[in-house]
Amino acid sequence: MRNIGLFAVSEHQGEVTGCGSLYVYDSGLAEVRSLGIEKGWQNQGQGSAMVEYLLKKADRMAIKRVFVLTRVPDFFSRLGFVATSKSMLPEKVMKDCEYCPRLHACDEVALEFVFEQDKLIATEGVA
Repeated sequence: MRNIGLFAVSEHQGEVTGCGSLYVYDSGLAEVRSLGIEKGWQNQGQGSAMVEYLLKKADRMAIKRVFVLTRVPDFFSRLGFVATSKSMLPEKVMKDCEYCPRLHACDEVALEFVFEQDKLIATEGVA
């Protein structure tokens, strides 16, 4: 219940068809977590729309990096995420991975989305 505000849901005519969350770490790093789309609604763009919504939310919060640990890296790659190393995510490792029974046999791939460092650069000198 304490994390319900972190979740976004997709729905069709009042029926929940998917969910995802954006977990923000104290360091300003954020993670897309718990992304799932109901069977029968997959491959219709809801997952992409959910991730794009969460990225926009992160951008509004001035978060610089959003990562995901996933078993479907191609999905996130199509949305602009690039491969990274779990060693670059100490916040995640300390929070969740350290106590995971699959710690030494993890089958998840780490990817990250890095926002532009300074969006004003693109508009400098434009009148």
